[in-house]
Amino acid sequence: MRIGRFKLPTRWRSIRLPYKLVLVYTPLILLPALAGIYYLTENYTSSSKATAAEYATDLLGLMGQKVDDRMRSYEQLSKQIMTDGELLRLAKTEPESAYDRFKVESAINEKLNVLWLGADQNSYIRSIKIETLGAIYTYGKNAIDEYNVRDPAYRAAVGEMKGGARWFAPITFDDGYTKFRAFRLGRTIRDEKLNELGTLTLVIRVEAIGDIFRQTKFQEDTALKLLDERGEALVDNEVSIDEARSDRLLSFTDGQLGNGWTLAVQMQLDRLYEPIYRTVRQALFILFGCILLGLVVTHLLALDLVIPIRRLTLNMKMGIKGVRPGKLKRFGGAVEIVEMNDTFISIMYEIEQLIDEVAKQEKKKKDAEIRVLQNQLSPHFLYNTLNSIRWMAMIQKQDNIKEMVDSLNALLTYALRGSGDPVSLADEIAILRNYVAIQKVRYQHFEFSTNVPHGLDRVEVLKFLLQPLIENALIHGLAPSERPGELTVSAASEGDQLFVTVEDNGVGMQPEKVKALVSGLSAPPTDRLGVRSVHERIQLHYGVSYGLTIRSEPGAGTSVTVKVPLRIGETTVEKGEPSHA
Repeated sequence: MRIGRFKLPTRWRSIRLPYKLVLVYTPLILLPALAGIYYLTENYTSSSKATAAEYATDLLGLMGQKVDDRMRSYEQLSKQIMTDGELLRLAKTEPESAYDRFKVESAINEKLNVLWLGADQNSYIRSIKIETLGAIYTYGKNAIDEYNVRDPAYRAAVGEMKGGARWFAPITFDDGYTKFRAFRLGRTIRDEKLNELGTLTLVIRVEAIGDIFRQTKFQEDTALKLLDERGEALVDNEVSIDEARSDRLLSFTDGQLGNGWTLAVQMQLDRLYEPIYRTVRQALFILFGCILLGLVVTHLLALDLVIPIRRLTLNMKMGIKGVRPGKLKRFGGAVEIVEMNDTFISIMYEIEQLIDEVAKQEKKKKDAEIRVLQNQLSPHFLYNTLNSIRWMAMIQKQDNIKEMVDSLNALLTYALRGSGDPVSLADEIAILRNYVAIQKVRYQHFEFSTNVPHGLDRVEVLKFLLQPLIENALIHGLAPSERPGELTVSAASEGDQLFVTVEDNGVGMQPEKVKALVSGLSAPPTDRLGVRSVHERIQLHYGVSYGLTIRSEPGAGTSVTVKVPLRIGETTVEKGEPSHA
């Protein structure tokens, strides 16, 4: 019993203060309000449905009278036409020629025009067709298919009425210009002796009924429909109500119209329920106001403790993720929590300063290593150049020593210019030509060519990036070879990367030697220069994802590809057309 008695308080203490206050206020506010809203809604529903049913009944009575009167007026017009003596005489006439037919049709049109002008609703009559045994006469606008008055099924349906009016459901007709929907009212024409003379057809546009629906003012979201004997809609007021909705009222006329059709009305009860909805909204507004008041009280009680602790926790999480101290927020609240937050931000500032100092030291170290690598190249290259001048002076004893000295001067100027910043690929290749001119004194039987597409000559590369590769190709590739040598520098781009390839047709290397050379690129530092020096410089400047790729075949030659970022310089240099030296 003692364990059970202390179990509830322990769980209660583990709940946060805002949630405790919500758990207390919610039952006291929500339960009475929800009960009142339920009873109010239930009592108002029955009276709303009764009002809606009464409105629907009145509406159907009014609309049914108007529709029935209009349809009976058309039936009366058709009766006047079929009982008019002059029209019966003209219908009996059998024209012997097209001209006679035209005269008869003109006389019929004059007579029908007098009858047609008798009422406003006749403006909806599209056409009047009189079909006799010998001809068909048309008053008004005709259709391509003659309104199907020659259809045997149509004639049979009209004949079944024994002279009475027969209404047909509206269908779509085409007069060659427009398409329209229209009713057809058919009667059998008989003479004084009740002999059948033909068929009378009134073509009436569906707007004759649709305009009655549209001209009558009623509530919105109320759908009116004229239905046939099978319950299919013939005409409506262009208001659509979802048949699957439960909040709708459906009602029909008590008696059918004169032709057997019925009227139906569908109403959405949203507007009828609007007063109760308004009352419910007001009650909910008051309810939400009470809840808001409870939340405000909760917030005020927790403002000095809960919220500052959450903000302190958020600052700590952001500091752990590496957010700078300047973006950490200061806030008010309990003095102890504010002091903890200020202390944490101060510590983050000290950590940031330490990180910046370490980063600066690492950058200085990397710059020093790069300068050491660059300085290692100059003595080695200068020695080889002076050795070439010595050979030229001893063997050839010619004035072209001046050209060699000029090339050396250009090389030394290029090496001492600037502070090690990147240069354009065009400048790098230009200095390679001076270097090749010097090396041709020693290695005479080789050709040097470049193939740099237009635009890539402006790409920035490291100074003296390619010279060690040219030197290795001459010493280890072309010098041991007995055939004339070819040394090519080409460039290509792929995405945001530049690939510069130094290729020779020298003696090549065995696969084991290539594998050892590639492994040496990532081995611990040694005193060796050349390929490893270039690889280290590239990775120190651009990162470990860049560097050299080596391919070689014994007896075929070697190619070394330099992979660096594609960075275009601001200055414009000469086009990188293929050239030879």
